[in-house]
Amino acid sequence: MRRYSLFNGLVVLAILLGFLSPVFAQPPQSLTDKAYREGVLRKIADIVESKYVLADKAKGFADAFRARCAARAYDTLSEAKGFAEKVNADLIAITGDKHLNFRVMVPSDVGEKASGSLHHPVRYFRLRLKENVGFHRLEWLEPGIGYLDLRRFYSFDQAKPMALAAMTFLADARALIIDVRENGGGSGDYLSSYFLPYPTQLSGSYARQTGTLTESWTRRDIGMEPRLDVPLLILTGPNTFSASESFAYDMQALKRARLVGEPTGGGAHSTDVFGIDSQFEFYISTERSVSPVTGGNWEGTGVMPDIPVPVASAMDAALVEARKAAEAFGKTKEEGLKAAVDEMQILADDAARLYREGKDREAAAALDTLVGRIRAAGLASEFFMGVFAYNFQAPEDERMLFAILEKNVELFPRSFTAYEVLAYYCASRGKAERAVGNFRKVLDLDPGNRNAVKMIEELKK
Repeated sequence: MRRYSLFNGLVVLAILLGFLSPVFAQPPQSLTDKAYREGVLRKIADIVESKYVLADKAKGFADAFRARCAARAYDTLSEAKGFAEKVNADLIAITGDKHLNFRVMVPSDVGEKASGSLHHPVRYFRLRLKENVGFHRLEWLEPGIGYLDLRRFYSFDQAKPMALAAMTFLADARALIIDVRENGGGSGDYLSSYFLPYPTQLSGSYARQTGTLTESWTRRDIGMEPRLDVPLLILTGPNTFSASESFAYDMQALKRARLVGEPTGGGAHSTDVFGIDSQFEFYISTERSVSPVTGGNWEGTGVMPDIPVPVASAMDAALVEARKAAEAFGKTKEEGLKAAVDEMQILADDAARLYREGKDREAAAALDTLVGRIRAAGLASEFFMGVFAYNFQAPEDERMLFAILEKNVELFPRSFTAYEVLAYYCASRGKAERAVGNFRKVLDLDPGNRNAVKMIEELKK
């Protein structure tokens, strides 16, 4: 799990291991060469000792690995993949850290040079396309209940368009279920920013090398207002790992969501990648998460669910909870909306009456207040304002009609349709000059609008 970029490790790699470029130019060596094999193992042990995030345990872990090497645990492994898998399994067994990953570098499906400088950027790019930036499934399960199955956390610059689209799709849900049961982590949690106020402090990252804690906060640039009150259930299981655990842990610690399922995988560290040579690389934990709420993290233990059920039953259990939460949430919202509509109707009646009586200033003030209430209730749209205006077709309501249409233009100043509706009403009521002016505004916003051109020509005849 990285909180900045998947490529930070590559930067560290280039700085700390300046010999990489000339080594990468050489063809892979054979593991049957004892000196080569022992050199690879020695580099691994040295990296564990000098870089592993838990400085007080790093030397002990490195020495335990060196003891396995001395016992010739890897002498008979001549095939690179099998060698890497055995080494990696032993490192995880020694440290208990599932983030460790000693691996053979292989090209992506594009076939780039595995040891080349474009390997990691291309591999992550291809992975992002295959995984749809992590967004696996988005659904309206039943009236009022939305569902998101997120399989990986990509960096927010990559995920933002998809995240915003998903959150917009779910914006009217009365309860949400977010499924991270198969989410293996990624570049850091951004999803909590859509459900917590800005700024809210999240789990930060402590780095061994610098001895500093980098704080993490919710984001402001999410493209919409966060949904602070919608009931939220998060599905978890053993495959929930790293960044997705961070999301679940923080949302639980801040009492913003309830977790349903089984304990998560238990990976609260983040990694950097170190090149060994032209065929092997080593991902090793160099930072650890620290919660501002608990002061700890979930390393080795996982995040415990609030509603423990077998992972296969988590959806059914969450739906039961979501239905109850959605009903209560919806009832509160509907009661509030009913009260707001009652108040708005009084203001609408007052504004219409005052316009009929020629008291334009008082009427405009009432309409201003009404529009403010409409916006606060989340009802404001061009369609809403258009339907509202349609109720005032009578000659005595003309000033109310045009006042509403002018408010529509104020609310949506970049919409050519708002000006277009106003222009057509002006034309139908014999206000040719005013209609032409508004049709010209339509053309300013939509230069190719042939209807506006045609109407201007006809109105000037």
